[in-house]
Amino acid sequence: MIETIWRLAPVALGVMASPVAVMALIGILLSRDARPNGSAYLMGWTLCCGALSAISVGIFTAMDATGAYREATWVPIVHFVVGLVCLGGAIWTFSRARRVMAHVAAANVPGEEVPSPPKLPGLIRSVESYTSRRAFLLGLVIFLSPMNIALVAAAGVEIAQAEMPLSQSIPMLLGFVVAAAAPVAIPVLSVLARGDRADPMLERLRLWMLHHNGYLSAAIFAAVGVLQVFKAAQGWL
Repeated sequence: MIETIWRLAPVALGVMASPVAVMALIGILLSRDARPNGSAYLMGWTLCCGALSAISVGIFTAMDATGAYREATWVPIVHFVVGLVCLGGAIWTFSRARRVMAHVAAANVPGEEVPSPPKLPGLIRSVESYTSRRAFLLGLVIFLSPMNIALVAAAGVEIAQAEMPLSQSIPMLLGFVVAAAAPVAIPVLSVLARGDRADPMLERLRLWMLHHNGYLSAAIFAAVGVLQVFKAAQGWL
């Protein structure tokens, strides 16, 4: 079980590193109706993460990931595809972070950074007019990125390969979902506890993410991608 936790840790870290998800959340929490909308967004994100993770574990368990004498032949393929998606996501995230920083550097005054990074979808830029229902749907939709779907698939393979009883696999799955949702849950819980007093913290977090999160996320995605490709090579060799 401990070995499975170590194998799941980098995958969960990859889900946690989603920069668009947290930037969208911060926009919601700095807008009106922050508490109900932030809570709805968290519910949507967590529900989608939990449902996809459970489906992934169920599918890969039914497919018998271990095989008769070694892991099934399709397991390395899953790892390889996940690795390619993560490496592609790392390149995209790094390029986007450079564009954001170029935009910030072009500001006329030091504090002129826009409320949200450029090139975000209009769905995110319009958070000021959100209702709780729309915030919930945004949480669902944002989780459904190719990167998150690939990472959830990798987590499903790891849990399925461990061949744990339900008494262990269910807590393992719940732990993965809780860890993946932590970057979204912590700001929401802070706003629920502190109300408007959390605004300065959220603004500092927004500025920090604007300057650093893209590069950090790209590094995490690259590391997870390399690990997944390495696992695929191990399976084939």
